[in-house]
Amino acid sequence: MIEQASIEQLLQKTDIVDIIAHYVEVKKQGSSYVCVCPFHDDKNPSMHINSIKGFYHCFACKAGGNVFKFVMDYEKLNFVEAVEKVASWSNFSLTYTSQKQDNKKSIIHILPTLNAFYKQNLAKNKEALAYLYKRGLNDEDIRTFELGFAPSSNETLRLLQNEQITQEEALEVGAIKQNENGAYASFINRITFSIYDHKNLLIGFGGRTLDETNMAKYVNSPQSKLFDKSRVFYALNLAKDAIYKQKEMIICEGYMDAIAFHKAGFKNAVAVLGTALGENHIPLIKRLEARVILCFDNDNAGLNAAVRSAHLLSLAKIDGKVVLIEGGKDPAELVASHQEKLLFNILEKGIELGEFYIRSLIASCDLNSALSKQKALEEVQKYTFNLEPLIANSYTTLVANLLGVNINDIKLSKNTRKISFINPIKQSKINNISELELLKFLYENNETIGLFKLLSAKEYFLHQDITKAILEQKNFEDPSIRELYEFENIKNLSNLEEFLYAICKINLAYFNKLKSLNLKQAFKKQIYNLLNQNLEKIKKSYQNDEVFFNHLIEVLKSVHFLDDEESLELFLNRLQKNIKDKKAIHYNFEEEVF
Repeated sequence: MIEQASIEQLLQKTDIVDIIAHYVEVKKQGSSYVCVCPFHDDKNPSMHINSIKGFYHCFACKAGGNVFKFVMDYEKLNFVEAVEKVASWSNFSLTYTSQKQDNKKSIIHILPTLNAFYKQNLAKNKEALAYLYKRGLNDEDIRTFELGFAPSSNETLRLLQNEQITQEEALEVGAIKQNENGAYASFINRITFSIYDHKNLLIGFGGRTLDETNMAKYVNSPQSKLFDKSRVFYALNLAKDAIYKQKEMIICEGYMDAIAFHKAGFKNAVAVLGTALGENHIPLIKRLEARVILCFDNDNAGLNAAVRSAHLLSLAKIDGKVVLIEGGKDPAELVASHQEKLLFNILEKGIELGEFYIRSLIASCDLNSALSKQKALEEVQKYTFNLEPLIANSYTTLVANLLGVNINDIKLSKNTRKISFINPIKQSKINNISELELLKFLYENNETIGLFKLLSAKEYFLHQDITKAILEQKNFEDPSIRELYEFENIKNLSNLEEFLYAICKINLAYFNKLKSLNLKQAFKKQIYNLLNQNLEKIKKSYQNDEVFFNHLIEVLKSVHFLDDEESLELFLNRLQKNIKDKKAIHYNFEEEVF
């Protein structure tokens, strides 16, 4: 039997939201989470999950309980089986009252034992190390990503035997396979990549052969109770914090590409364990609330994967874009050849998911006759009829141009109701409250106009007429000034701190809306983004607010006027380091930049 104290500890440790998300798509709603109830025919999210108190409740069918009750009812398990299932997902070692049952707890420790063995072997394998060094990795990368080397099958089997791990247990976690000739190791003479789930539980491995004649260059752990490659992203355990913070995730093709992105500073990168995304990845992406950048190679395999993934994501109402790397190189090769800067430019470009899919679809069609164009349109409609009407109709001009037909002949939504589109510039103006607040502050405190000109630019603002009128110090008789006061819900910025914070936000917004950035603009965007995310943290490292404001002004001034890539890159690196080390953000910048 499982000790009661162990069950109670597991209950306290486990995040009920994470466990339920293994089964159904979970969405955040206010301070709690909701999902469609799996215990009745639920059309709307009727089940509410309280992550703090650790229970769920369906307001429709009244199903409810703790995490064990959910797993029991969903999988039709008994209580002990449900507890053990939750423990395996939570990387928790249960304590049993008998030695026979106590042996069960060793199952989740098999892969860590194997991982330690693989890492030890890599340190002794010169050929494997030489391959990794040649690919641009260093010892720190090898430690961070827990790379190893799986030796011969006999050596692995001998390790398992010495650790008193039975064949049944090793098969259960995918450490070995079996055929008519008996058991053999899942990984033989391969560099190993440790695969963790998002809760830092080691669930499997990837393996890369050093034998270039081997057709199976990469293999993954076999399907097991722990490992399901259709639900996993490689490096998510290392990337999830950056994804949560940035609300954006880069999805690439393989282990080495994900590692390369992290080396280049893109800590929000993960990789799929195959050629494309699957349906089972969608709930996890939605749980992360992240915009997706698909970054694949521009070869047939990469293009096909991008098309399938763009289709899947867009139908799931996930925002994102597709980036294809030209020139026959992948991210790992770019980083290995010290061309990290190219990745910044590459990622700033890209095509929105739906547009990419439609372009790919039409490019594969014959458009030599009116009939063939009609067939191509029908293929597009199979896709767009499954989108929300507003989204579907936004592609009307694109499809008309690609087919070379009149826009009035294009219908992309089943909904025949005409949708009126608001002028995007006008809508942006209405929504850009921060910009209006700053402009109002400038008008009412015209002594700050000189400082503003050192930190920002008129071109950064959507409200060009209002900005120009204020900078020229027009009075209330000017229609643009009056327009400023016609906007509702515009609060007054009360001090220099709010003024500087608003400038950081608006400067970043300008670079965010640029469709294509050069390297200088990309560095400036990163600097403003870094400041926006860390302003409160930076302020806390100062004893004196006035010194903080003076330093922030000097930083914003420097970024605004710096005009060469090398200086901006150095500036960014120093700023990142000083924020991390909790130093003054303007510490010795002039000595290094100018």
